[in-house]
Amino acid sequence: MKYALACVGALIVLQVVAGFDREKAKQHLHDYRIQTQNLHIDQLAHQVDDLEHEFDKLGDLPSKKEIFGIKARVRNLEGDHCEKGHVQCGGDVPECISPLLVCDGHKDCKNGRDENEYVCSDEPYRVGATLAGVTTWVDCFTHRPHNTVVTITANSKPKHYTSQVYVRAVASFEVDEHSHLVSSHSLKGYWNPGRRVLILFSDDKDEQAAGYGIRCKFNLGNNREANCQIGSYVSKHVCGTFHGHRP
Repeated sequence: MKYALACVGALIVLQVVAGFDREKAKQHLHDYRIQTQNLHIDQLAHQVDDLEHEFDKLGDLPSKKEIFGIKARVRNLEGDHCEKGHVQCGGDVPECISPLLVCDGHKDCKNGRDENEYVCSDEPYRVGATLAGVTTWVDCFTHRPHNTVVTITANSKPKHYTSQVYVRAVASFEVDEHSHLVSSHSLKGYWNPGRRVLILFSDDKDEQAAGYGIRCKFNLGNNREANCQIGSYVSKHVCGTFHGHRP
């Protein structure tokens, strides 16, 4: 009896196996996988749409000028981490070089930034270049805040010392805004692209401004704005400040 039941069971198994269509099973498995992947792709597509919608709410992307300005302000807060007498090459990998090597015709920074067009631009010192702003006095003189304009009148770049440019300038101060009384002073000095500073001293013939000068630091990510200080170039004492910009 047991043998007969075993035979019947074996026959049933054989019939099931014989009736199993491998190709059909493969097709069913393939269709299932496709449906699962399509469902997953649809979910990802919805997530991407949601992200794009949230991104659109953020507004327009900042311009390169704005990005440079933000990075410059961050560097001003963090410092350049260079030894005294050296300047930062910039970029992702910190590197410091002497300012005497900037704009000398040879790439000394690994990223070549010491010779790029922005760093070596003549915009800060070209004849006619002007910085204007409202000076706020903190010491030395008793003045209300007033307009200050600094204009480059001449420049000279030595052939064998291109990392510094000598300049002459005129600084005009609006002493009285009601009468528009203007006091002008002749200055001389230099532009240092490595340190990105414009240093101006009072002319020897100008007794009224003797001992005083203007220092403008182009540390705002462009060649059209600078943080300027007015003070004694001997003691480094600051008398007034203004944010200079191209009019």
